Order: sequence, then C-alpha cells, then structure tokens
Amino acid sequence: MALTAAVQFENPMVLFHSIDAGMPELPSSLRVYLCGDQDELVESWMDCGGVILLHASTYTERLLKIQDHIAQTAPDAAVVVLLNYPDMRTDRLLEAGVQEVITHDTDVVSAIKTAKLRKERECVLQTFVSFDVLTQLANRQLFQDRLEHSLEQHKRQRKELALLVFDIDRFFRINEEYGHAVGDSLLLQVSDRLKIATRKADTLARIGGNTFAIVAENLQAANNVSIIAEKICGLFHEAFDLNGEEIHLSVSLGAALSKQSEYDPNKMIHDAEQAMQEAKQMGRNSYVLYKALRPEDRIRGSLERALYQALANDQIFMEYQPQVTMDGKHITGVEALMRWNHPIFGSVPPDQFIPVLETTGLIESFGMWGLTAACAQFKEWLDSGIVSSDARVSVNLSPRQFHQPNLAEQILNALDETGLPAKNLTLEITESMVMENQKEAAETLAQLRFEGIAIAVDDFGTGYSSMAYLKVLPVDYLKIDREFVKDIVVDSSDKAIASSIIHLAHSLQLGVVAEGVEGAAIQSMLQELGCDQFQGYHFARPVGAADIPAVCEGCV
Repeated sequence: MALTAAVQFENPMVLFHSIDAGMPELPSSLRVYLCGDQDELVESWMDCGGVILLHASTYTERLLKIQDHIAQTAPDAAVVVLLNYPDMRTDRLLEAGVQEVITHDTDVVSAIKTAKLRKERECVLQTFVSFDVLTQLANRQLFQDRLEHSLEQHKRQRKELALLVFDIDRFFRINEEYGHAVGDSLLLQVSDRLKIATRKADTLARIGGNTFAIVAENLQAANNVSIIAEKICGLFHEAFDLNGEEIHLSVSLGAALSKQSEYDPNKMIHDAEQAMQEAKQMGRNSYVLYKALRPEDRIRGSLERALYQALANDQIFMEYQPQVTMDGKHITGVEALMRWNHPIFGSVPPDQFIPVLETTGLIESFGMWGLTAACAQFKEWLDSGIVSSDARVSVNLSPRQFHQPNLAEQILNALDETGLPAKNLTLEITESMVMENQKEAAETLAQLRFEGIAIAVDDFGTGYSSMAYLKVLPVDYLKIDREFVKDIVVDSSDKAIASSIIHLAHSLQLGVVAEGVEGAAIQSMLQELGCDQFQGYHFARPVGAADIPAVCEGCV
C-alpha cells in the first residue's frame, strides 16, 4: 500500500481522507498521510496507528457509512470529522463513534489531541465491559455486537462473511487433573496463538469457558473459510507448555457462511454451533462447514419435535409378531414391536423414529414403556390361555437402554408391576451392544438371567461377530438376521452362513430363531438345516394385540 506524505513532523500521525475535491489548509505541525478510500484508511491505521481525519463540505450519508466501516473494522481508531459548513445532523456522526466534529481547520490540532485522549479512555473502559478478563479477547457481548454490525454491512455490500466457532476438546480433563490455574495458563497460550494467526480486521472472541469464535470478514471466496479452519486446527499440532511438560490439545470447529445463514446473526451462530457438534462426533482436530438442512433433515427435525408428545397423546402402541416352531404348528412366543401412528405423518416406520429416540435420549422412557406394555399384554394372554405357559414375549433393548446402570432393577420392577413371570420374558440385544463393554454386559445379563429372563442375540452375524463373547456371556438364543435368510434357497453362501450359525448355536447349547421367513421353501430349508424357531410373513405379519387371539387359535 502506497501512502503519500504531505508534511512530516513528530506530532500525532493523521490519516486523511476527503470525500470532496480539494484539501483544506492543515497545520504544518501535523504528519499527514493521504488515503484514497475507506479501506486504505483502515489498512493504514492498522499498519501505523494515528488519528483518522475525515473531511467533507457538509454532512452526508456517505460520510456516515465511512464512519460505520471504520467503527467496525478499526474500532480502536480515534476519528475526527472536519466540515466546511456546520450541520445539525452531526450528532449522527458522534453516535456512530466519531470523537470530535469541527468546522474550522484551526481547531484540527486540539481536536486530534482531544480525540486521541478520549478514544484511549473509551478503550480502557471498554476493556472492562467488552473484553474477556483472562485473555483480553472480545467477550460474548462484544462478539455479538460486532457480528450483527458486520452482517449489516456485508448484506448491504453483498459480501461474504464467515463465523467460526470452536471448542478445545476434552478441556474439562485439564481442569480436573491439573486445576483451573493451569487451565487458565493453557487458555492464555491458546489465545496468544490465535491472535497471531488472526487478521486484525477480524473479530476474535472467547465466548465461553473453552469456546472461541472468529468473525472473518470480506472473504474473497466461500471456500476461503476452509483455509481459515485448517489454519486454526493447525495451530494445535504443536504441543503446549505446562511447566516444562508437553500438553497436546485439539479443537472441534464449526463454520457458517453469512449468505447461507441469510445474514441472520442468531441463525449464523446456531448453524456454526451445530456444525461444531458434528465436528465433535468426527473426532479430534476436525472441522465441519455448515450445510443447509436437506428435506430429509427437516423431516427428522419435525419427527423429533413430535415424538416429545407422542406417548402423552397415545400415538405409540405395540404390535406383535408370533414366533413358531419350524413345522409351524406351535407358537413359542411373540416379538413385541413399537409402532407410531401420527395424526399428520401417518404410520412412521420404526427405522425412522427409533434412531431419533436414541439420539434424543427419549429411548429410555419409551423403551421402558414398551417393555411394561408388552409384559402386561402377555400376562393377559397367559391368564386367558391364548399362549402356552412356557411361551415368551421378546422385547428389544436399545444400546442406550442396555447401558443404563439400573437396567436390571427397572426390568424386574416392570415384571413385578405387571405380574409376568420372568421365565416368560426374553430380552433381545445386539452384538455391538455386548462388545462395547463386555464386563458391564456380562454383569447385567447374569443378573437378569439369574431371575429366569432369557437373552437373545438379535441380527446375529451382522455385527462384530466375535465368537469369544458367546463363551463368557449368558445367552440363550441366536437370531439369524433376515439378510442371511431371504435368499437362502438360491444363494449357497447364505445357506452356508445360516448352517454355520445353527451348528455353532447348538454346539453351545443355544436355541436358534430365524427372522424374515417369507415363504414355504425358506421354511423347509431352515427346518432341514436344524433351525429351532422362525418368525416372518410366511406365518404372520406383526399385528395388533386384538388380532393375536385369532392368529394363535388352534396353534398353541
């Protein structure tokens, strides 16, 4: 950037810009640098400081816009406005952050000194109100103000702005292990690195305990945000010093773009924070750029909101699919399946709402409701003789349910409440649930099995398939997944897999239930391979409780 010196003295430097032709008579005691436009003014101030002097014949909206730009991009700069003619609207300039407005060039020197002192006092006071005490970065209030102001400017100019929000991963462990004083020391080191890596025109803020944000202005291209994000993540590749000990930190970063967020500050913060949460799920030192919700994401959001009221509004109910011996003559039990009938969405498939229950945490309350409802219904059928005394109701447990510390207690309470004997209940789990924590799983399953509850491994063969856990965990049944069943007649590989599962189960004295049996040929093949029970459309689809007596009639 080329700066033209009009006069050079040791007094305060003046960065001069006139929006009218010509230049006023300025005192020779000033060092004056002529700047061609508002951007050059700001760049010059960032390079060498000084006081900004704006000149115009009289007040104009253009003058106000220039001041707005200075206040946003160089908020610590002292500004003096020199007008040739007085104007009643100069209060607008003072409200916009100008320190002094004068109408005589003979007042320039005193106005510059006054503006400089006034701005210095403002900065000191502002530090207490708008800056983080520890890091001296902008606090959340100042960050919010700057973001809103920047978005207004960028919207008018149709320019792109990026917001980056990032957390230091697992920082709470630092505080727990070393104490908050050490944590503060590390936060200072982090902020020092960020200050060096951030442009002066951008706003760097600490908006939470270990959460930082950057408002990156005037991006030349939308993909520049990726460059900034990679630069931030790269700052954490080098270890931090902790009293001579090396500590490695990482960040999870989310970014949002102003155009995509419709220049709405609240939406932009929400979008960036949502992207940051996605980055956390990806692992350490990751960043995610926010993408607008796809139609399926909006549907998922609607489902999530509706689910919170689904139980209270009696929209959730249970269906039951019979399990029978391989000859199809005797019903051995039923699998209880949760269903949702929404007044607007209609029948919502389980593979759409069950994952939402899992991620929101609602699965714990919904799952226990389903277990209790299934146990109560099966007790009625037992008492009425609709099912045999040794039949069982199978209920699926989700991963989140299974890892509740008081799971066994809750299940036994449900049995006590409904009066269903433990020997008439089977709990279905998956291989992945077991493999997450085998010790915890073994203790929970042993407690349940001790009470007489049976355990089935659902979708066997599709998960980790580590045979070792079958030796140590108390399991009663393996369920062959429908993927290995549906083509068993025509696919020799599926036949071999099903045969191996059946042989393995029988060798370990376990029962075998085949899922998804949809034809007589499949039933016959499984019977030939020695399978014990099956369920599927070939015998009966899942039906409501009222239809079970008819399905079971003559087949108990």
